[in-house]
Amino acid sequence: MGNSSLFICWQGYEFWVAVGRQPRGERLERCKQSPQWRDGEFVNMHETPTLTGDDGFFAQMYKFLFGKVKNLHPDSNVPTVKSSLKDIPRSEEVCVWLGHSTVFIQTGGVRFLFDPVLTNRLPVWWFMRPFKGADVYTVDDIPEVDYLVITHDHWDHLDWKTVTALKDRVGQVVCALGIGEHFEYWGYDPKRIHDLDWQDSIAVNESITLRCLPTRHFSGRIGQHKTLWASYLIDGPRRIFVSGDGGYDERFKRFGKQYPGIDLAILENGQYDEGWRYIHTLPRELPTVISELGARRVLTYHNSKCALANHSWTEPLDSIYANAQGKPWQLLTPRIGEQVKLKERQTFSKWWR
Repeated sequence: MGNSSLFICWQGYEFWVAVGRQPRGERLERCKQSPQWRDGEFVNMHETPTLTGDDGFFAQMYKFLFGKVKNLHPDSNVPTVKSSLKDIPRSEEVCVWLGHSTVFIQTGGVRFLFDPVLTNRLPVWWFMRPFKGADVYTVDDIPEVDYLVITHDHWDHLDWKTVTALKDRVGQVVCALGIGEHFEYWGYDPKRIHDLDWQDSIAVNESITLRCLPTRHFSGRIGQHKTLWASYLIDGPRRIFVSGDGGYDERFKRFGKQYPGIDLAILENGQYDEGWRYIHTLPRELPTVISELGARRVLTYHNSKCALANHSWTEPLDSIYANAQGKPWQLLTPRIGEQVKLKERQTFSKWWR
């Protein structure tokens, strides 16, 4: 067997392992007990077509792969700041966006890491290639974390290489129903894995609860809807909402009433399309989302690291920046790696321009 054949075999093996494993046994039975499970799969609270409009799946994929969009990628390196996460004292209240949907949060002495994707390539070679300079963090930069939290199992939110490399630095894994099967398949101790349904929660300590909340999206690494998708609320002396992916609906108004005084909302803003409006929040909808949540401060993510949709890479931040003017909430626009001090009022540059 030649070197090229060995390479192809190895790539095939890596892809097979990276796909993970669908829920089985007791975990599958628990999925079936969920109010969100119907006819053999998870569903949203409302009818949610993945694609809308005249374009079908293949037309959408063709547009994504071969469409020409002005300013789709930055011309030069994305400006970043590489804060040393390992040197941040446990006593500090801080949030650091690591690019796309990866966020490091430290509050109440507890470290949370959301949706870590810290390798510069995925098994599907053309997918999620990072912009120049945007992949400043690697798994080697991550300290020990108490909770590794996964919103859903799409490739840009759950990366096999990242989570397996972090295994010995993770205390507990919290994920939406069914996703724990991937972690168990990849070698995590089942006792450290917590699959949550919407409205489930975990007592982190005496003052902090991690709540699993609904979103409007879908899941799957090859097949679809066999695992659940979620948003999360770190509910303690400081309330921090992490949206995950999802189209707009009335849940934000419900969250705002049920959990008033959200200190920081980390909201999806990027990788959208009019044809995907039921599964991804559009920029024009964000002011309504923020108002309904009643959030005091807002950081938007799911942008500025890679192009997964046909819009200018600066459009998401341009839009939210314009919409934030004169609003009662404060927009935070840190660069990748720039620390957000949760006890302080900070201003950030318009670095994407």
